[in-house]
Amino acid sequence: KTALQKACCIPLPADKFGQHSSLLLDTSAHSQLLPRHQPPHSPSSMLRLLTTCALAAAKTSPYSFSLSTFSPEGRIQQIEFAGKAVDNGPPCAAITTRDGVVLAKAYKKSDKALVVEGHSLHILRVTETTIATYAGLPADFRSLVDAARTIAIELEKTNGFPPSASMLATEVGRRVQERTQRGGFRPYGCSLILASPSSLFRVDPSGWVAPLKACAAGAGSASIQADLAAILESDEDGTTAKRRLVGLLTADGRGVAVATVS
Repeated sequence: KTALQKACCIPLPADKFGQHSSLLLDTSAHSQLLPRHQPPHSPSSMLRLLTTCALAAAKTSPYSFSLSTFSPEGRIQQIEFAGKAVDNGPPCAAITTRDGVVLAKAYKKSDKALVVEGHSLHILRVTETTIATYAGLPADFRSLVDAARTIAIELEKTNGFPPSASMLATEVGRRVQERTQRGGFRPYGCSLILASPSSLFRVDPSGWVAPLKACAAGAGSASIQADLAAILESDEDGTTAKRRLVGLLTADGRGVAVATVS
């Protein structure tokens, strides 16, 4: 037996299968899975399970489960996977206008009979002058907004005045970045868009924070970004910009939540 075959040789108890034996995992590319009619705890079903696990493990990088270990290429793959969660979610977009900052978030429509009218979790208020939206996992967004609200309260107690959007984005980014280098945690699976009447910030799962004039995140965000640049050049008012954002995000029967902070 090779070293790999010895490692995959699983002893079986005598009282369960009648005699002492072992299972040898077939590591060849042409191993055949046995029929599904085998008993759930038979040697054949165990062999099939072990084969599936071995093939899955062979395709997975040993660095993909760690937040504290760099791969040989200098990457932290869990952060990249969090970015995939952002890219797979319905898009959001934001743009600064003469009348304030407009946020728009696409979402999957639900049956109107089951939804409470006027109740949206896609754009949330963080402080009296700051609102937020996201692309990615909605539960992570709500958790991050709760954290941002707590940070805002702490900053106001410390400084004696409400935090600006810049201060808030910086502290939220620090909180997000801490989640990328501590064991027992995982990165936030969302990109957060923070907006005040005169500023716009994006916080990514890596903790990267950027002040922007316009931005988009989520599925199809690359093409949306190009359209946002055209809207910026035309210097439109808030009402026109809001209408154009809704047009950019409306697709495949999706709904769009829109808000303006001014």
